[in-house]
Amino acid sequence: MPLARRTMLHGLSTVALLPMRGSGTLAAPAVMRRVRPGDPGWPSPAIWDGLSHTLEGRLIKVKPLLAACQLQLESRDCKDMLNNLSNPYFLDGEPAGTESSGWVDAWQSAASAYAVAVRSTADVVATVNFARTHRLRLVVKGGGHSYLGGSNAPDSLLVWMRPMDSVALHDSFVPRGCAGRVSGQRAVTVGTGARWLAVYNAVTTAAGRYVQGGGCTTVGVAGHVLGNGFGSFSKRYGAAGAALLEAEIVTADGAVRIANACTNPDLFWALKGGGSCSFGVVTRLTLRTRELPVFFGFAFGKIKANSDDAFHQLIARFMEFYAGRLFNPHWGESVVLGTDNTLTLQLVFHDLSEAQARDTFKAFLGPLADAPADFTLVTPMKIIAVPARRWWDPTYFSQHLPSLVAHDQRPNAPASDIWYRGDGGQVGWFIHGYESA
Repeated sequence: MPLARRTMLHGLSTVALLPMRGSGTLAAPAVMRRVRPGDPGWPSPAIWDGLSHTLEGRLIKVKPLLAACQLQLESRDCKDMLNNLSNPYFLDGEPAGTESSGWVDAWQSAASAYAVAVRSTADVVATVNFARTHRLRLVVKGGGHSYLGGSNAPDSLLVWMRPMDSVALHDSFVPRGCAGRVSGQRAVTVGTGARWLAVYNAVTTAAGRYVQGGGCTTVGVAGHVLGNGFGSFSKRYGAAGAALLEAEIVTADGAVRIANACTNPDLFWALKGGGSCSFGVVTRLTLRTRELPVFFGFAFGKIKANSDDAFHQLIARFMEFYAGRLFNPHWGESVVLGTDNTLTLQLVFHDLSEAQARDTFKAFLGPLADAPADFTLVTPMKIIAVPARRWWDPTYFSQHLPSLVAHDQRPNAPASDIWYRGDGGQVGWFIHGYESA
C-alpha cells in the first residue's frame, strides 16, 4: 500500500519514542550490527566464491589505491599511481577510487573489501540479497564524487555501477502506469553508472537537446539526480531532481520496483532529492529533456583591490551589479571572495550572444578600469560564447578552446575523455571545509 508523505514523516519522528516492551522507559530502536572481516559471521572464501560464480566472475577483491606505495614507496607502480591521482578518469575506473580523498574529522576514502562490477539489474539484486543475508555493509558508487563520503566505506561490499552506463533517447516517453494520464515527453533513459559527459554528448551534441545535470564531466548521473544537485544552469532549469520522470530501483528486500508519478509515487517523491542510495540501489533513471538555447558561454576574470577599503567598495559594487544584471536565469556558476582582497569570477551564461554578455559587464568593469590606484585586473575578463550544441563536444573544445580542458593521457584512453581545467583542483583533494551559498 502506498505510504502517504505525512504518514511517513510522522512515523520517522516517533520511532525513537517507542517504549521498551514491559517497561515505562523510552529507548531508541535496535540497530543491526554489520559484520566485518574477522568477525565470526564474515563469509568464508567458499561463500565469496559462490557469489562470484553466481555473478559470472564480476566479483572483485578490492585493493586500496595506494597498496603499491605501502609495499615500496620508490617503486614504479607507486609512482604511476601517484601520477594518476590527479586524473578523474583513473579514479572513476578503479573500484577503490573516489574523486575526493576525504574530509577532515568526517571521513577518509577507504576501499571496500569486495566489489561487484554490476552489468544488469539482476546483478544488483543478487548483490543486495547477499549483503542482507550476511549482514554486510553495502555501499554504492556511480561517479564517486560524493563530498560527504557516500561513495565508499571500509569493510563493505561495493555495488559498483560503472559498467551500467547505457544512454537511450525517447521522442515520447510515458512513465509506466501513466498511459492515458500524462502526455509523452522527450526524455533520456540513463544507466546509473553513466557520467554526465557521455549523457550530454548523446542529448546535446548528437540530438540538439538539453538535460539538466552536473558541471563536472565525470560526475555520476545518479548521485547528482538523487541528491537533487544544483548545476551550472539550474537558475533556468531547476535542480536535477526536477527532471526525473521515472526510476528503476532495487530496494533492501531485493525487489525491483518502478517509481514514477503513477507507480509507487511515494517512492518517486523520495527519490527526487532524498539522497543518493537512501532508499535502495537505483539502476536506471529517465530524465526530461528540453529545448536547447542558441549559445552557452564563459565569463572568467580576477580583480584585486589594492586596499581593504577598496575591497569593501569592490564587494559592494559587485553585489549591486549582481542584483541588477546577473540575478536572472541567464547567469550561473561561482564567485569567490579571497582573503587576499580578490574577487574571482568563474561564470557561465546561456541564451546570450557574446556581444550581449560583454555588454552586461560594461557597467561593472568600466569604473574599475578608471580607478587603477584602487583596483588591478589580475586576470582580464575573458568572455566567450559557444554554439550550445558544441558545449560538451570534446572535439570542439580540443580544437577551438584547448586551454580550457585537460585530457586523459594514459595509453589507449579515448580522446573524448576530457575535463575542465577549472575542476582539476577537486581531483583527489582532501577537504578541510566547504561552504557555498
